[in-house]
Amino acid sequence: MIGWGVGRGGYGSCSFEDGVRLMDLKRIKKYILVSQAHEIALRVFVMNSFDGILAIMGVVIGAHLSGVSDPRVVITAGVGGSVALGISGISSAYIAESAARKMEQRKLEGAMLKSLDDTQLSRASRFAAVLVALVNGISPTLGGMILLLPYVLAPSATVLDPFYASLALAFILLFVMGAYLGKISEGQIILSGLKMILVGIVTMVAVNLLAGPSAL
Repeated sequence: MIGWGVGRGGYGSCSFEDGVRLMDLKRIKKYILVSQAHEIALRVFVMNSFDGILAIMGVVIGAHLSGVSDPRVVITAGVGGSVALGISGISSAYIAESAARKMEQRKLEGAMLKSLDDTQLSRASRFAAVLVALVNGISPTLGGMILLLPYVLAPSATVLDPFYASLALAFILLFVMGAYLGKISEGQIILSGLKMILVGIVTMVAVNLLAGPSAL
């Protein structure tokens, strides 16, 4: 039982704020179940983390091939790209997901011959749109930022060391994501991870070819 406030003899096991937070958590869990947002958000997180890693991997390789010797330049370019991916991801996903949810709601209203605008379903749909949008924006930003950690942690070192450390991080993350996808699809975990690494190698080769002949 939740006690609202502190009473005599220790009455009330939770404060009013704790009770409100508990109710909010229950409401959020209910919205997630009703909208099935967790399944969409999980797929979006993996896919967009993949996008962010490959995008910033391209920035890191491009900077290296261009002869950039200042780690701060790579950090600035990488952060800028990651933030842009995040803003684009949030805005585009919110617009698209809101429109899709609204269309589904209108179809259901037509079948039921009643408005669902102020119901748990409509509130869950709005929550799902926000959740998916946030995941869609945060995941590529997070993936890209991780690749910049070697440059942040060793800003005074030669740019060569953070470069190879960043590439190693990229391939590790790609393998982990591929292995995870292989696990949830009940496929071959190792093979799925290696496929993702192959995509990273293709990206590295493509950037190298576009930048001109150079040794990584």
